[in-house]
Amino acid sequence: MRDPVRSWRRLPFAARFLFSHAAIGFGLAALFVGGFLVANPNGAGMVLLTAADHWWPALALWGLTGLTFATVQIGIATMALGEESRRPPGGRAAPLVPGLLPVRVRRRR
Repeated sequence: MRDPVRSWRRLPFAARFLFSHAAIGFGLAALFVGGFLVANPNGAGMVLLTAADHWWPALALWGLTGLTFATVQIGIATMALGEESRRPPGGRAAPLVPGLLPVRVRRRR
């Protein structure tokens, strides 16, 4: 059997990035749906669990909520990729000193 860690590391960065953040989103969705079922607001949790004597509605809620949370997580992580430090390498940034600069302006007639 193949080593799963080795197989994971062989994936391209983009695939690992998407899969890991999608897993985070589905994990958050599991916490959300679990909290929703435990809180049972106005009996909605019991309706989901006892609808037609099966748990498919709760599973559908988890799947669709997971899809939403995973998409949001991937979007946030993608936007955070572009943020880099604006400081110059190797030390402190030079302080900005406000001041006036002379500018030449041509006169129009």
